[in-house]
Amino acid sequence: MQIYVIELGQDDPKKCTSRKMVHFGYANFTINPRGIILNPISSVVLSMDDKIIAEKQGITVIDSSWKKSDIKFYKKYYNKNSRRLPFLLAGNPTNYAKPFILSSLEAIAASLYILDMVELAIRILSLYKWGNTFYQLNLDILESYRGKSRQEIEKIEKEYMGEPQ
Repeated sequence: MQIYVIELGQDDPKKCTSRKMVHFGYANFTINPRGIILNPISSVVLSMDDKIIAEKQGITVIDSSWKKSDIKFYKKYYNKNSRRLPFLLAGNPTNYAKPFILSSLEAIAASLYILDMVELAIRILSLYKWGNTFYQLNLDILESYRGKSRQEIEKIEKEYMGEPQ
């Protein structure tokens, strides 16, 4: 699975999770989005329906600061392969237990888990001590999402968020 990072240099380089993924050979930097683009403004949730595109073209994460990014920013990277992640809690120390506010590493690991590439997801999470915190915090819900269709994930997400069906 090819993992790509559009790294915008908005974070502390020493804490940048995408740089660590690149350093350890799990990802490559790019300036153009490729394959599935993880984009929080997408209305389409990532699911097993996206696995073929991800396997053939890869997954791109946009590494930017949550504080410096807005809807206009994410629209720049929006296309037909843009996908959002379903409800998950951050395990990193900066945004611990905040819903949806994941680091790039957490987003990639969650994507791989949902696409049933659990071993690779866990290896990537192991790059940080808090990777296991993310894993334990979200294990039940990740297992619920794993290998499921878009419709199934949307239903599970609504249940976790307490929304009416």
